[in-house]
Amino acid sequence: MNWNYARYGVEGLEKFGEYVSLIYEEEGVEQRLTNTQIQRQSDALANGLKDLGVTPGEVVAVVLPNGPAVPVVFSAIFKAGAVFLPIVFALTANEIRYILEDSKAATLITDAELYPKVVEASTGLDRVRNFIVKSDKALPPSTISLDHILSTKPQKFPMALAAPDDLAVLMYTSGTTGSPKGVMLSHRNISSNVEAGVKHLPTDPSDIMLIPLPLNHIYGLLMVNECHLTGAKIVLHKWFNPTLTLNSISKHRVTQFVGVPTMYISLLENFDPAVHRTGSIRRWMCAAAPLSKETLHLVEKKLGGKLLQGYGLTEASPTVSRQTESRPIKPGSVGTAVEGVEIRIVDEKDQPLPPGREGEICVRGPNVMTGYLNKGEETREALKGGWLHTGDLGYLDEDGDLFITGRKKDLIIRGGENISPGALEDILYKHPAVQETAVVGVPDPFYGEEVKAFVVLKRDFQATEQELVEHCLKYTARFKAPKSVAFLDALPKNSVGKILKRELRVYGRSS
Repeated sequence: MNWNYARYGVEGLEKFGEYVSLIYEEEGVEQRLTNTQIQRQSDALANGLKDLGVTPGEVVAVVLPNGPAVPVVFSAIFKAGAVFLPIVFALTANEIRYILEDSKAATLITDAELYPKVVEASTGLDRVRNFIVKSDKALPPSTISLDHILSTKPQKFPMALAAPDDLAVLMYTSGTTGSPKGVMLSHRNISSNVEAGVKHLPTDPSDIMLIPLPLNHIYGLLMVNECHLTGAKIVLHKWFNPTLTLNSISKHRVTQFVGVPTMYISLLENFDPAVHRTGSIRRWMCAAAPLSKETLHLVEKKLGGKLLQGYGLTEASPTVSRQTESRPIKPGSVGTAVEGVEIRIVDEKDQPLPPGREGEICVRGPNVMTGYLNKGEETREALKGGWLHTGDLGYLDEDGDLFITGRKKDLIIRGGENISPGALEDILYKHPAVQETAVVGVPDPFYGEEVKAFVVLKRDFQATEQELVEHCLKYTARFKAPKSVAFLDALPKNSVGKILKRELRVYGRSS
């Protein structure tokens, strides 16, 4: 069997025939591509990569925002037997340079807008030999036009053979502790995960999935490939815009939306029942960060449909667990392990804990990474005992449902007492004025750490620090309540919309 991940797109042509598989949207822009067009263009690019000397196993770095070229590019890289390295385009030149050096990428694919930054990042790196640039304008002589490759190269390419454990994707973590780590995912890792995921949350050719997630993130990449597997159509946005999203749901009769909690909060803030029609949605999907029960209930009440949660991380390709309509949905749960994946909860001594006991979430299965590139010690620590140690805290109930309670590094230890930031965030979301919140621990000379809340208020709402502290005291003990509350216009977030608590900790120390 050929394990090449590109097979899902190729097999889709045989299973579903030709259909409009991708609708790309920006404000005032709409571009449609059929699955046949995507496959032919990816074959042309695979031929172009081969002609440029790209060999199986070689790393190809991609620095592109969402657009119709991205599915073409990653399919072509897989077909050529090369390794797909998506790089977040919002990174600085220095951050991109570290990734290029560590990965030893020799070929870079970018667009005209990002080209100057990518050139700056790669200056002096002798290994980099190919610059492929998407642009409708004249390019520097040292670059190769992506559009020229797509229009001139043969549109048939024999897909490279891939063994199950061959490296398919190299994806760098955000680097919350130390340097970013290159997560190595094999064809078996990502193939097993996409097939397991659709069994929990199945789609079919009648579905239209709206994806505003960046495709340089594992979550967005996964959802695109689940659609290839099931024949669901994709509406792709360059980045998340709540007004465009709501208008797009109305226009295209979208049946499924995938996002992160901050996106749902923004949709609720911008939803106008007189203008927007969300009745076509049968399923909202949320992952990548904790979702408050208040936000979940508001989404289902105001926007309709069912909101289902999942849990994953890059090192697990990414899906670990998902809720599913085929079994009872428990508020606060992120579902049960997907097929082939095992979850266990361990204590500080790495001993398994019984149902209901909180500890570190560990994962085992065909989806777990092969390791971190060039980081043997970190790999051994993460995979000790044959289990991926996620760094997340949670517990399993008697039915195998997983509940996330926080991050080990986010846990606040005040005077020897463990305090869960997530529990306090749930309490703050109950206040009618709170739009977004994040709770962190900040240094305290007496207790070691003290609790600090950061809050973004809803438009046209007001609340004081004292009011929010008193609100928390209605639901929790005084030692767990925030000692202080800071009001911000917006919380710092990464490219997917996940709140960056490390930046809030720094801000909390200086404020």
